[in-house]
Amino acid sequence: MSEPRKKKIRTSRAYPQTPERELDYLFEIHGQGNYSKVFDVLVKQFDVLQSRAQLLLGLVTITLTITGFSGPKIAASSLFSKVSISYGLAFILVSAVLILMGPLQLRWGTRRCKDTIRDSLVHLIIRRNERTKKYHLASFFLIVGLSGYVGSVIGYLFNV
Repeated sequence: MSEPRKKKIRTSRAYPQTPERELDYLFEIHGQGNYSKVFDVLVKQFDVLQSRAQLLLGLVTITLTITGFSGPKIAASSLFSKVSISYGLAFILVSAVLILMGPLQLRWGTRRCKDTIRDSLVHLIIRRNERTKKYHLASFFLIVGLSGYVGSVIGYLFNV
């Protein structure tokens, strides 16, 4: 006798989905028309995004501070270290600009009201998604920049 076939479960990627569909899903969770609760959820998501962006900015600050003290000595050690620290710092500065112009931008959730509360909530989701993309891009630039910085330190230590 053959084994019963297991039912194949179809999974779809939960992300990305349209802001409208995401809002419908939030209403499914919190109750249709519960605008206050959904607004609170979105505001908390902005809070998480902001705190993570502040963490990245802290890493940028630490790197720039350390570079102020030891950067010239590292760069003077070899051409490799000079090039690595230069491109590392350039990427780190790009990351800082993206963080400041994206997730850390101060805009109140109630500032841009649309025709309906639903449209305003959809707009909040769109803004959150845009800031999240900038956060991810800033994270990428920071990782590349820190890699260059670490490469310059390794070059300094080994005098490449």
